Amino acid sequence: MKRWNLKYPRRFDLRSDADYLKWRDEKLAAYPRTIGELVVELGDMTAPTPAEKSRILETVERANMCIYTAGAAALEMDSLLALGRQLGVSRTDKSARHAQSDELTDSGILHRAVPFSTRHCNWHTDATYYGSDNPIQALFLLCKRPAVEGGSNKVLDHEILYIHLREQNPGALDVLMNRDCFNYRNPVTGEIDPRRGGKVFWTNADGHLCHRFSFRKMDMAWSGESDAAAAREALESMISEGPAQIIEGRLESGMGLISNNVLHTRERLVDSADATQKRLLFRTRFHDRVDPNHPV
Repeated sequence: MKRWNLKYPRRFDLRSDADYLKWRDEKLAAYPRTIGELVVELGDMTAPTPAEKSRILETVERANMCIYTAGAAALEMDSLLALGRQLGVSRTDKSARHAQSDELTDSGILHRAVPFSTRHCNWHTDATYYGSDNPIQALFLLCKRPAVEGGSNKVLDHEILYIHLREQNPGALDVLMNRDCFNYRNPVTGEIDPRRGGKVFWTNADGHLCHRFSFRKMDMAWSGESDAAAAREALESMISEGPAQIIEGRLESGMGLISNNVLHTRERLVDSADATQKRLLFRTRFHDRVDPNHPV
């Protein structure tokens, strides 16, 4: 385990370079270069062994995510929640959401929302509307049935994005970390809710970096102030240009994603015409994060 959070507690402090520079070099050297480096095979996702947990935590520390195999576990929501408990995350947002939003499929009432459709999903983190005072810090997925064609994901660790911004545009990063840059806009009514506003980057109570962002225009009301607008443009340009550390792949049946709500996309897909065979992924989101310092 790298124990970066303990070794370099000031790595996200823009007023100090010593910890940042050491962490940056180690982070970039350790970062996975292929999707295979993200995969951890589990015998049973509901009861991973100490060795399997160690591999998950080590991979999450390197990339804020890992891909796992379900093994003998049933492909259902309870398995996903059990895996979360094994990794020290349990505070879900399930009670605050429509029950059908636990399943990424053509779910009728939710089919107009992009994640439940066959359309392309641009870069985003999940649940930007929670604000930076009570954010979603972890996103878990489990695939039961993939699409007939397409539906792959691109993923990018927000710590990598932080590094690129700090190296190339530290002024923009300073604004994104220290200003309330956007609020949530109700996509139906257009009403802006300042209680759900906040920062784009910030650190939590344990010193870990958090991030929230979306290219969606319907539900994000960005600040119109000139420095915030410039910071937003710098951030969106950097994501669009595609940092070299972006990894792409598709979850097949029995595979899943553990992540600290990293940036991700989903490509357009072709779904089955048979309602019983449509793409189906289980999703749960946590207010906790997967912490590499969690005891195995």
